[in-house]
Amino acid sequence: MSGPATPRGPASAAASLPPTGSATPALPPQPPQPTAPPLPSPATFDILPDLHKLLSRLINVPAQPPANTPTPNDPLVDGPLEIQHLATAATALKLKISKARRAVMAMPDMDRTCEDQQEEIEYLEARIARHKAALQELGKLEAEADGDQSMTG
Repeated sequence: MSGPATPRGPASAAASLPPTGSATPALPPQPPQPTAPPLPSPATFDILPDLHKLLSRLINVPAQPPANTPTPNDPLVDGPLEIQHLATAATALKLKISKARRAVMAMPDMDRTCEDQQEEIEYLEARIARHKAALQELGKLEAEADGDQSMTG
């Protein structure tokens, strides 16, 4: 029977509890790990290919205008780009840059100054040094305790 114990059920059906003696020391509760917010996709910041394509279209304007000149309502996506159509063609790139800027500003701690970050780095380095010193001290105590036991024993 694997159900919970009831007044009419057998005692063996009671849920087993872990031993609580000194042989099983209780672990200290772990502090909750801070979860990092999800980062934006790398494609959010990948504007160089689009910028290269736009500039290449602008540079590769032929000397003779094509018979079918693109209009702002019907631009050729990969064809040459006239200077008067640059603003229209750059709109998508401007929107992508704006989206990337908003994504960066939404990241945590973007308002912190370099001095704030340097202070935190120094604090954390000092904390690491204290922890290392404490571990070395514990190692020395352990070595001394091992030496004492070998003499008595």
